[in-house]
Amino acid sequence: MEINWLLNFGNNMYFVLLSYTILGAGLKYLDDAFDEKTFNKNVALTIAPLLGILGAYTILINPVSATILLAVLIGVLLKGKIDSYAHLLSFLTFFVLFVLLGIFKVMILPLIFIAAAAVLDEVGNDAIDYNMRYKKKRRFRYQFVVYFFGRRYLTKAALLYLVLLNIIPLYFLLALILFDEAYIIVGLYSQTRKEKAKLPKAS
Repeated sequence: MEINWLLNFGNNMYFVLLSYTILGAGLKYLDDAFDEKTFNKNVALTIAPLLGILGAYTILINPVSATILLAVLIGVLLKGKIDSYAHLLSFLTFFVLFVLLGIFKVMILPLIFIAAAAVLDEVGNDAIDYNMRYKKKRRFRYQFVVYFFGRRYLTKAALLYLVLLNIIPLYFLLALILFDEAYIIVGLYSQTRKEKAKLPKAS
């Protein structure tokens, strides 16, 4: 009975939407706790294994989530974005659960398709980060490139294509959008904290 409840809960649309949102926000918290030092590192190390558990459950319980999140994970791994203790702890927790539980279903061709888009998104995102001239250009095409890869829209476009082919349900596209938007919102909050820290303190 408990196993059936877990299976049904993990395949619930509202759980998927909430899970992706938490994962997106949590991963950005881990990022900026170590990269920008705007959040507490101890808190980051505390929530890292919890994110690993949530990610593993979300992947192992649902083949569509397995396809999408593993594709995103492949993109991140190939670009070397797991670069902090918190990220490593989260990934190791996920990996241990992944090995222990072991059985999951994945959609092979969609996985390859989405993973390729995710890798290209990471390449494009790195390009606009390192090449500031794009951000200084006022022409539409340059601003479009910054926005497109800054928001990693190639992965969403790939997912939309699969939705239109009726291979993946529409709410998974919404879940991925919530993942990215939560990531961005936490990043904006982090930037606000960083800017406030630079202001002179009132005497």
